[in-house]
Amino acid sequence: MTRCPKCGRNEYGPGPFMDQFKWIGCYACGFGFKDMNKKQNMNKKSKIFQVSATPKGLDNVLDVQPNIISQNYCAVINVADSPCATFDYQRHGVPSFWFPINEIGAWGHSPFYGALKVVNEYHKWGDKPVLIHCHAGANRSPSVAYAVLLAKGYTPLEAEKELDYPELSGVFTRNIERKHIPSNIIDFLKEVERSNNPTLSLNEGLRRLNALYDEWAGKTFDEQNDYTLKADSKNPTRLVYNRDKKRFILTKDD
Repeated sequence: MTRCPKCGRNEYGPGPFMDQFKWIGCYACGFGFKDMNKKQNMNKKSKIFQVSATPKGLDNVLDVQPNIISQNYCAVINVADSPCATFDYQRHGVPSFWFPINEIGAWGHSPFYGALKVVNEYHKWGDKPVLIHCHAGANRSPSVAYAVLLAKGYTPLEAEKELDYPELSGVFTRNIERKHIPSNIIDFLKEVERSNNPTLSLNEGLRRLNALYDEWAGKTFDEQNDYTLKADSKNPTRLVYNRDKKRFILTKDD
């Protein structure tokens, strides 16, 4: 940061989205910030997510350029455990959502479910991405975005490239191993997607997933507890587990 030529405060420096917008300006008075040159993105493929660290001083920038977010994003998702600038976006007419994640605890299904719902509701035309952020943009927000992209059919490599985060699959796997992220999160999100129901609740999505697991478990149980002892072409002898009697019994096919 350097001294602002207008107000004299030491708040003059790179813009809050330096990864996308090459802005220089003052966070105190807003002097110097200019609109993004839209031509730089004309030839780029539309992205679903833009992952960012918490934009420092964005509230001051929005006072001077209130259309910054609406021009470039269709919605904003905050998964940090503090509100950050979420309500600044909302005040300027951009759909904004806060799904707080305690980074060192269990994240649960909710933030992933919420992020998928936001994408399906607001990323309809594909012209503007959803801005998703936490504090550093290194763990929570890219992990949530990564899970949503996998549920939508992206391969791990495609998702890493989309989010500009090499080796993100390793970060995601580590979070599962440490029991931060539910191990069935991708299956859950895929089931929500398959339902094609915009009003599907979180609990209903989990019930649908449990029903699939029960069906799979029952089928697998039956397959693993049915043994052919004597392979007769007409009447094979089988050892089958009887659930009612809770023991194996011999049976012959008629």
